[in-house]
Amino acid sequence: MATILEALTLALDLHLAGRFGEAQELYTRILDAEPEQPDALHYLGVLAGQIGHGDFGLTLIDKAIVLRPEAADMRANRANLLRGLNRLDEAEAGYRRALALRPDFAEAWTDRAFACHGGDAAAVDVAADLLERALRIEPSLEPAREKLVALLHARGRLRLETGQVTPALVDLIRAASLEPQDADIAFLLGNALFAAGLRADSVIAFRNALALVPDFLSAALNLGIALAATNRADAALAPLRHAVRIDPTHPAARDTLALALRSLGRAAEADVLTAPAAEPAPVRKPAGRRPSPRRPRKT
Repeated sequence: MATILEALTLALDLHLAGRFGEAQELYTRILDAEPEQPDALHYLGVLAGQIGHGDFGLTLIDKAIVLRPEAADMRANRANLLRGLNRLDEAEAGYRRALALRPDFAEAWTDRAFACHGGDAAAVDVAADLLERALRIEPSLEPAREKLVALLHARGRLRLETGQVTPALVDLIRAASLEPQDADIAFLLGNALFAAGLRADSVIAFRNALALVPDFLSAALNLGIALAATNRADAALAPLRHAVRIDPTHPAARDTLALALRSLGRAAEADVLTAPAAEPAPVRKPAGRRPSPRRPRKT
């Protein structure tokens, strides 16, 4: 016959595998045998919240906390249930209590960041700080990294659009270090570097964006502009021609390429790009066969 510990281990494996019904049954059998088993109460409470019974889950976890009041993981999971019930102020207090018990609890710092509410700039700032703290403790914590990248990406874009170039640079440099394979972050970083007057550095960022997404028209165009701004008009031709190939009708791509060609004394090539397009010849419909008259239906 399995021991309580063996049954609990199996129940938790089933729970983590998403086999909630089997896990619930096994947790319940453990509690039938030992009604005050704190881990079974705790995990069954977590499971209850996952299947939409948050209030019942709170009751179970509260019983577990009475038996094990210094358990930071129980406090954090209780806060998660409160967050799921949209009781955000209570959730915040719960996370604080868990972190007071265990300051190096990276998952609790992350969950607390997810619970930040209000949607305003101050809430975003707080959440970003909490996530940075989580990653200092556990750099490989994926939920913290993903959430922080999303926050920094959005905040960096907003700051750049509103002329806050230096703060935008801070956000986007950090976001790019966390997610170097994101072409849009690389592109925005290039724009921020260019706006800050760091033209040579912006070339590197735009090249990165274009390497990640070869048909990224704006990255190709801005790479050409940045190269021209660093007195490399000849080098600018390749990305600008690439931008025109991506979208031959894009006016900024054509005009910028023409400007670069003129600066190199290649006016004839520029004139071809800026000449008005010839009026397309009318397309005649091919003559079709005249429809034959329908035969009357038999009545």
